[in-house]
Amino acid sequence: MVSSALLDYPTGGLADRYGRGLVAALGCLFFGLGLLSYSLSTSLLQFLFSEFLAAVGSALYSGALLAWLVDSLKEEGRQRELADVLGKARVLSLVMSAVGGFVGGLLAEKVLELPFVVGAAFCFTAFTVALLYTRGRGEAPRSGRVSYTMLLKRGARVLLSTRPLILLTLGSSLIVLAVPSFNLTWAPQMESLGASKWLLGVASSVFMVTAGLSGYAGGRLAKLLGYRRVAVASLASMSVAFALLTLVNDPYAFIAVGLLYEVGFGSLGPVISAWINEFIPSGERATVISLRRTLLLPFSALGMAAMGVLSDAWSPRLAYAFGAVMATLALLVYSRAPEKA
Repeated sequence: MVSSALLDYPTGGLADRYGRGLVAALGCLFFGLGLLSYSLSTSLLQFLFSEFLAAVGSALYSGALLAWLVDSLKEEGRQRELADVLGKARVLSLVMSAVGGFVGGLLAEKVLELPFVVGAAFCFTAFTVALLYTRGRGEAPRSGRVSYTMLLKRGARVLLSTRPLILLTLGSSLIVLAVPSFNLTWAPQMESLGASKWLLGVASSVFMVTAGLSGYAGGRLAKLLGYRRVAVASLASMSVAFALLTLVNDPYAFIAVGLLYEVGFGSLGPVISAWINEFIPSGERATVISLRRTLLLPFSALGMAAMGVLSDAWSPRLAYAFGAVMATLALLVYSRAPEKA
């Protein structure tokens, strides 16, 4: 995570300078090399090197991919469909993750290294498709005219001097503080309430499906109601869920409240991703997106640390109370952010 975040900002500049499609394709290539390296690793240092290659890949395509999508839609006059498209992408990712997890488990039963090799093959296929067949639209509006260093400076200036982006980034920092309080505690907390391993597996699947479908619904609703209303409703759902989790004493009731959390969490992602792009110029889009991800990393790490300390001090219930406060503060911040530039 640290490697990916440190590389996010400079690789975002590369995408804006040399082409989002090219950099996204290279991200697939490096991620595939990381998986392939994993299949060949036999020591801790080799595994860490594999993780670093995957982190480089993740950093390369993270900002490039979203910026590429935004400006591709913009060139077609479909920019208002961004949240809807991101919601659909979330569902597709959910389906493919479920298929990949099932197939990967079957392959690992045969040969433990095999899932990594197959995963690498899919990444190399994605690299080829992105490089050869999907180039051109939304790639780099100022390619060849603005230096790489100037793009990095402009991206930082845009993010740090645009009030709506500052508010949206502040709200996101509060969200990533809150999220570990549920995402990293729900399984042990359910087990402490008497849940069986079978019920934990069911809960995991139900939570994943709910988050995916909510992402789709959130994208659709954003077109009808606007970003702010959907974001505020999503955060209200998360905040109420966190508050109720401090009181729940039954694993089945925990799942019911957890679903309320997943509805809010799932619907929020596409909305925020689309909302920030209302205020980012096309020429620095990947740079700003990547810098924003880098700035959120310390808050994510702090949220994980807070979850651990609070859970050990009393129980995950105290972490849920912390999550409720952070989600409520994020709601207040987002309620003050404008919809458009």
